[in-house]
Amino acid sequence: MTSSSGSARKKARYGCLSLRNSVEAILFVATEPVPVDQLCDATGASEKEIKAALAELRATLKDRGLALREVGGGYRFFSNPEYREHVERYLMPPKTYMSPASLETLAIVAYLQPVTRAEVESIRGVNVDGVMGTLEQRELIRELGRKEVVGRPILYGTTTQFLETFGLRSLDELPPLPDDAPRRVNGQVIAFPQSVSSAASASQIHESVEGHEDEVHAMSDAKLEDSVADELARAMNGSS
Repeated sequence: MTSSSGSARKKARYGCLSLRNSVEAILFVATEPVPVDQLCDATGASEKEIKAALAELRATLKDRGLALREVGGGYRFFSNPEYREHVERYLMPPKTYMSPASLETLAIVAYLQPVTRAEVESIRGVNVDGVMGTLEQRELIRELGRKEVVGRPILYGTTTQFLETFGLRSLDELPPLPDDAPRRVNGQVIAFPQSVSSAASASQIHESVEGHEDEVHAMSDAKLEDSVADELARAMNGSS
């Protein structure tokens, strides 16, 4: 009886390890966040079993170079933020930096999507073709469709890549905007009033950066970080 019970426990333990390892293998080869239901389909396990395997996998990665995170509606491996400096030094990816103009434009799209270029320009006060093109190339924004008005302008919104880059599980995790920030009222974008100093700073940025995003050295406070959602809110609020 004891032997039978011990064998059952050993089999159950092996089954848990096997599922955890299967989930680990799937996430290792995944090129985007994997939802729980897809992990269930791939392994034949229940949602409860998958979540238990994910919790166990996360525990095994503690104090290691990899981390398991839930982003963009699924799970994916990331490098441990504690070793970010070393990883960045190795990769030296230029796209981890954004110009102030790009960050400001991205904030507008993130909070007001779906939004047209004209609506973005109504807030920024300058042409945004170059900036929007850069954000599309970096796969942070994408076309969502067309607005049913005269001319049928293209509507833009953020991407799954945006969520991953900013460490967000969904757009609901964007920080709340202040009362005087731009927002939609009856479908129309209502811009916020800018202070004289904020408007002057914005004008200087626009003149120096517009159309030359890739040529401008990024400001240190424009670097994408884990708390970059706060930077979006700050950009949207016109604060320094």
